[in-house]
Amino acid sequence: MAMHDVSAPLFDTQDTLGNTERLADQKDKVVLINIWATWCGPCRNEMPKLDQLYRERKDKGLVVFGLSDEDVSVQQKYLQKVPVSYPLLTEKGNVPDLYRDIARYPAIFLIDRSGRLQPAPGPDQPFEKLQAAVDTLLNNRP
Repeated sequence: MAMHDVSAPLFDTQDTLGNTERLADQKDKVVLINIWATWCGPCRNEMPKLDQLYRERKDKGLVVFGLSDEDVSVQQKYLQKVPVSYPLLTEKGNVPDLYRDIARYPAIFLIDRSGRLQPAPGPDQPFEKLQAAVDTLLNNRP
């Protein structure tokens, strides 16, 4: 990702349950935004790993959001096959182009505790590299 150590663009949107989720509400937390789609094979493989990462580190300050431009009903049907405990977001709200204009799925955005974008390993990298990047950010207090 070319953009790093700059303020992450804020979003304000709904999750698949109709709850409002705002990036601004995640102060002092490490936020991982996963751009995904139900038709994306690598996304389907990655989501259970992301869910485990979230469950193991949420008490340390990790927030995970899945963001998809697919219809809520499509996402909910998919969740019956691959359940995750982190919120899945829709684009029904104010979601900046940075999170929408994705050339390759899945895509990950990492945001540090200060609200700044940080480099994230690409989907072709081992998942352990993403875990290490998350742990580094969780261990860095502003």
